[in-house]
Amino acid sequence: MLRKTLSVMVLVAMMGIPVIVMGAQDMPHGKWWHNPEVSKQMNLTEEEIGSLDKAYLENRRNLIDLKGKLEKERLELEILFENEKLNETEVSKQFGKVENARTRLSAERFRFIVEVRKIIGLERYRTLKTSFDKFRKQMRHRIAESPKGGPGKSGPGRK
Repeated sequence: MLRKTLSVMVLVAMMGIPVIVMGAQDMPHGKWWHNPEVSKQMNLTEEEIGSLDKAYLENRRNLIDLKGKLEKERLELEILFENEKLNETEVSKQFGKVENARTRLSAERFRFIVEVRKIIGLERYRTLKTSFDKFRKQMRHRIAESPKGGPGKSGPGRK
């Protein structure tokens, strides 16, 4: 019964995660503003690039800390599950801590997207999303068109 309850809790929590990070999927990863083509297309100023760099560094530092906290909470939950006698109350409480850590991580990712939007404005944000969507579709098309086995499966020096 406990496992069924916990399984349902995990499933419900995981269903909510995509809604929280959906915005992150529409944004390119890394320092895309340092790509000369993107920077030119977006007509970014040096000041905006500096602001994006600053926001990125703050975001990365926060993500590192939050990922570490999430991993620690997951470890504690794993330890509780490995005990001879399962304490349902403690497991449920720890599961809440894991979900809280995961929510904070998602919120930090979202905060960065909001900061990017504030820096570049609505029109350039829309341009960025559109460009990234096109790029992502092109990459999917290339992967679908690649020889059977996908990239890296064969080639020089591979058997």
